[in-house]
Amino acid sequence: MSSRPRRKNSKVIKLNRRARLNSTIVIFIIILVYVIASVIKSVSKEPITTYKVSASNINNNISCTGIALRSENEVTSNKSGYLIYFIREGDKVKSNSPVCTVDETGNVITSIKAAGENDNGNELFTNSDYSDIRAAIDSYKASYSDEQFSMFYNFKSDIESKVMELSSQVMMEQINSGGAQVSSTVQNMKATTSGVVTYYIDGYEKKTPETLSEEDFNQTNYKKNSLKTGDILDSGSTIYKIISEENWHIVCQISNDQAKSLANEKKLRFTINGSPNEISADFSFLQKDNSTFLVLSLNKYMVDYINERFLNIEIILNKFEGIKVPNSAIIEKETYKIPKNYILEDEDSSVKSVNVMRFNEDATSTDASEENVELIIYSTDEDFYYVDEDAFKDTDQVKAGKSAKLVPVMSLEREKIDGVYLANTGIADFVEIEIVKSQDEFSILKDDGYLKEFDNIVLDSNQVTDNQTLY
Repeated sequence: MSSRPRRKNSKVIKLNRRARLNSTIVIFIIILVYVIASVIKSVSKEPITTYKVSASNINNNISCTGIALRSENEVTSNKSGYLIYFIREGDKVKSNSPVCTVDETGNVITSIKAAGENDNGNELFTNSDYSDIRAAIDSYKASYSDEQFSMFYNFKSDIESKVMELSSQVMMEQINSGGAQVSSTVQNMKATTSGVVTYYIDGYEKKTPETLSEEDFNQTNYKKNSLKTGDILDSGSTIYKIISEENWHIVCQISNDQAKSLANEKKLRFTINGSPNEISADFSFLQKDNSTFLVLSLNKYMVDYINERFLNIEIILNKFEGIKVPNSAIIEKETYKIPKNYILEDEDSSVKSVNVMRFNEDATSTDASEENVELIIYSTDEDFYYVDEDAFKDTDQVKAGKSAKLVPVMSLEREKIDGVYLANTGIADFVEIEIVKSQDEFSILKDDGYLKEFDNIVLDSNQVTDNQTLY
């Protein structure tokens, strides 16, 4: 028995070679267009930059330049001649004690020069003397800048004074040992009062906090003249200054805003010239044109800065420590304040939620259903949870816990909170922060454990939205 031939399925349509080729091209073109569009979109899209959080601090200190004002009395000579000093600068002398000698004829100076020119001349200065001079030079080199070249002349005056001070000591040693022929015209100059001796003049000797002007703070024109020059002095010339009081002032020029920040302080703590030692002092203000002068009143430490007129002052205020983030990363978010007794909490997962009556937008006001809404809680206090407002619709009514009371969402209190977007997982995750102190382009945040050192955050918070994929 012969079988009938199987009938082929007439519904199968075979494509010829050209048709198959055309469909492949179409699919390829579609994929190519998609890839090109994705590349263009990726290139044209502004890249999202992240920032690694670090621990840091901000201080609220005020740095300013202070002028030291003391009770400085100039002493003049009634004789002309060369001066030989007995007292080191900054040393105290008693009343009627000799400070220096006036060599009217120059015999002592000539004798010392002759001693210096012999074979033993180098022994007049000790190694310690040379070390003191080198230390002064090294200190100037370390602080030198082209912007303060005018300070070179003050440095020159200081070095000349130092050399003359050492020379004067040598002269006195030679005189006492009989190495110099002392003329009968040598005359001792004695202190008329007790106090601290110093050997320079700069025109600020008679100034007081009340008579200072803004121009007095311009160091470009400041000139400090050493009295220990080694030159012959005329009668009536200033030969030294004596400071008989420990009370002195430091006057700083500050802005009116800085003065306001200090107004409630009882005393000020500050450092001088970067010293680690903090000084506490009473203070007052003097109004000068568009600026304010801060007057610090002290009764000690005067001798430590006897040779300086301008001092670098840092007034110590509050220091804030915590997490440092750029201000551009901080965003303000509005939240709903929901009373804690409205909240339902799952015992197993600790997930917090509320029941709401949710109305359909297309339906009548009576067409509503009860829904359980899981909450994203950003922070809490004693009475409220601060939750993400996006969890609700404007027409929602919140059930007050297990009661039947309904509260319209729009009637709930709102609170703005600060936060940043965490980027650790590649998703923009909003985290609340507490700003401790803002300054310039950065802020210090309270280290509360929610945002930690080395976390990655979105540098520009305006670039992203909640839960956006970052990369």
